[in-house]
Amino acid sequence: MKILRLKELMATKLFKECNLLIGNEGLENTISSAMILETLNIENYSSQNQLVMATLYEFQTATKEESKQCFQNMEKQGVSALIIKLNTTIKAIPSYLVEQSTAYHIPLIEAPETVSYEKILLAIYEPTLKKQEHLLRTYYEVRQEFTKVERNLRSFDQIMETFYKLIQLPCSLKIPNLEVDLHYGERFDEYESVQQEFLETTEFTKNTYKKLTLFLSGENKWKTTLETQITSPIADEGVLRVYQKDGATIQSDLMILENAIDLIHEQIQIVFLLKKHHYTRMNNLADAILQNPPEKTDELDNLLDEANINSYPYFQGIAFSCKNKESLQKNKGVIKKLRYLRNLTIYFDHHKCTVILYNLKNENDFITKDEIKQLFTEDSQTLEQFRFSISQTKQKGSLKEILLDCLDGLRFNNSFSLGPIVSFNDLGVFQIFMRDNGPKQMMEAIPNNLIKLWLENSELFETLYTFFKNNRNYKKTSEVLFMHSKTARYRINKISDILMLDFFDPIQVVNYELATYFLHMKKNTTVE
Repeated sequence: MKILRLKELMATKLFKECNLLIGNEGLENTISSAMILETLNIENYSSQNQLVMATLYEFQTATKEESKQCFQNMEKQGVSALIIKLNTTIKAIPSYLVEQSTAYHIPLIEAPETVSYEKILLAIYEPTLKKQEHLLRTYYEVRQEFTKVERNLRSFDQIMETFYKLIQLPCSLKIPNLEVDLHYGERFDEYESVQQEFLETTEFTKNTYKKLTLFLSGENKWKTTLETQITSPIADEGVLRVYQKDGATIQSDLMILENAIDLIHEQIQIVFLLKKHHYTRMNNLADAILQNPPEKTDELDNLLDEANINSYPYFQGIAFSCKNKESLQKNKGVIKKLRYLRNLTIYFDHHKCTVILYNLKNENDFITKDEIKQLFTEDSQTLEQFRFSISQTKQKGSLKEILLDCLDGLRFNNSFSLGPIVSFNDLGVFQIFMRDNGPKQMMEAIPNNLIKLWLENSELFETLYTFFKNNRNYKKTSEVLFMHSKTARYRINKISDILMLDFFDPIQVVNYELATYFLHMKKNTTVE
């Protein structure tokens, strides 16, 4: 709705025959609508910035007190002006009405009988109707242009090229997680936002727009831009900007913006569906390669070729899982970083973890724990929230073992908390306990008296662990535990008696040493 001022209305040809009875007061009042008064109970019908029209009959049949109350209510409601039409019998408005209009600051206009309500309404609404007609025509024409793009929609670039051609102003579109960062026309990256205000929505806009004032301090330059958020449940929040010439917001520009935003949302949906299809296809492909690789070499080669990971003879896998649901949202970022470690990769989601398969040029090109640590140096929280398992390097005939290495490494680490990253090669003899019920079988193989010591006397158990860890050296053991060497020797002798352990029996010592390491790794878990 176009808003016009009372002085603009009074300047029209129609109102040349009308008289403003209270001087020039109220000429700056804005008029956005009009109504015909049928009862003096105006508080139930009028609204702010409204022009009220009435005949003298309504006031003649009311008392002065009732008309006074009507003027009070008009002032309270924010009425812009009151027009009273004369008739053949009454040639002037009574003075008490002029006094009341003056007292309550309601501009009073005297109109002859020849000025009809219809002409007054037309004078108010015609500019708005013409403007709406223009906007609807603009919307239609813009829609026609975008429909041509829609028929052959392939990219965000196409949308923005058409948008730029129509709006003829510098513009940009950013959607971070879709890696969309497009600019057309002059760029204003160095400008800073110093002020913002929301635009009023209209009957033609369904999106929310902010008007930003930008400033370039070094050169003392100013610029304004219209900004709207591209919100979607399937994409991170994006931003569409249009940089204005003189700061004025043109309604037809909003029509172009509305159409462009509709098309951007359609393209987001298309990209999402394509990515979902690609993800499903690649996930199934990786699953077939790692879980059930074909026995025939040519069939396996076909799968590897389709996944584009058949350029080199060696393969390695990394699996990772998050400790809690809150970390799941970081999965994509972790996958992205891990895939950058080597050029040729494919990944898939396997139950509660993600597995990435790498195609390596040579056997020594394998990924190490240090590489992964370095990858997340500036993001220490990731190493706290996720656990990583690195497989051994294999050739294509042993691809299934890569998945087993990764999954067993995660399972073993979940039981014994070795740290955020575990490499299958580091586990040595413990690898034999990682298949199926290995940890449970290991517990069953440990002497009961050692388990009892582990459960009931942590001090003595820690002394035994430290003794084994320091190659059964009493001096080093006492230094690590901050005790006298005689105390360390006394404790070891006591442990020997409790366990009936002969430190001169190599077989017995090896068994107890392995079992002690195993229990020490399991100290934060429960006995199975």
